[in-house]
Amino acid sequence: MYFIDFHKNITLMKSLGFCLIFLLFFSASHSQCLATFRDINNYVYVFDGGESKYLESLPLLSYKIGRANIMAYVGNNGRLKVYYRGKVYPVTDNTPNYYMTDNWFLYQNYNLIKVMYNGEFKTLETLFTQGTDSLYYGDSLIVWNNDLGELNAFHDGETTLLERSVPIGAKIGPNIFVYLDASSNFKVFYHGELQVLESYQPRSYQVNEDMLVYFDQYNNLKIFHDGVLDETSTPAPAEYRLGRDFMAYISSLKQLVVYYKGEETVLMDDRPTHWVVRKNLMIYTDKGNNFWAWYKGQKILLERYIPISYKVDNDVVFYQDLDGRLKALYYGEQIDVSDQIVPNYQLFNEAVTYSLMPYETKVWCNKQTYTFK
Repeated sequence: MYFIDFHKNITLMKSLGFCLIFLLFFSASHSQCLATFRDINNYVYVFDGGESKYLESLPLLSYKIGRANIMAYVGNNGRLKVYYRGKVYPVTDNTPNYYMTDNWFLYQNYNLIKVMYNGEFKTLETLFTQGTDSLYYGDSLIVWNNDLGELNAFHDGETTLLERSVPIGAKIGPNIFVYLDASSNFKVFYHGELQVLESYQPRSYQVNEDMLVYFDQYNNLKIFHDGVLDETSTPAPAEYRLGRDFMAYISSLKQLVVYYKGEETVLMDDRPTHWVVRKNLMIYTDKGNNFWAWYKGQKILLERYIPISYKVDNDVVFYQDLDGRLKALYYGEQIDVSDQIVPNYQLFNEAVTYSLMPYETKVWCNKQTYTFK
């Protein structure tokens, strides 16, 4: 088994150090696009900053691309590698479990868990309990159990012991972790603090960034938002979904309602035929076949028809109109991506790849289109 030795390879350490500083503190509203595609010879390329970079001569077994411009992948030889700023770094000689969030990259190899942090792969655990679903990860939080029965959390560069027992149920959001301990106490770990919310198991609960929604023993809605618990007498809806700082649900009157910044707004007087929530964005359709978006408090009519297809990410949705042309809602702005018919397309965070003719790849990024042959 081989791992990068940062103490022996100073040049690599400095390169990845810059990578991590960028990775953890990148704060622009729109990310620099990263996408991957193959040419006529099946060679693998990565699109990075308006240019194509050769990656591998054989198809990848798997890959994951983060929003902070880092790509982890398993090559055809089964080795895990990382691409950043035009360079490829080897990680392991085998194929471990690896994960990518908006902010960082981590992997679990047998009993070992490592995360890229402050310029190096930081070891979080050497006694991870294999064969279990006991590793939870978000954009800024990692939680896991080990063979000693400990429940640990990594946040802000520090590891905190939460329990000396295995939870009987748990969910994680980008920066919040909720679980039931061995005594069925309902607990939340948020911004480095552990709180007991209830002494029983809620009927249902979901988490997202800065937000936890659950239903108490009387089936009433409770909202934990920005560290504050709000108790309501609102009965539990049959369907509900969480985004970043908002909750959408179907009321008892079959209305589509959104809870945002402490206020409830009815978006539709009937249940949507289809609805998707992803971070800041909700996409839904009504019985009149209208295609709608809700974005940061704004209700937007996108089309008076249901698109051929659509794909959603944190702040964007790309879709094909009835002629097959590609359009988008991009950070709340409606734009045309391609004025020609697009047979198929792939979405990589905010970048879209598609082809209009054989052996040609187009990449749309930050309102610009690049062509590679």
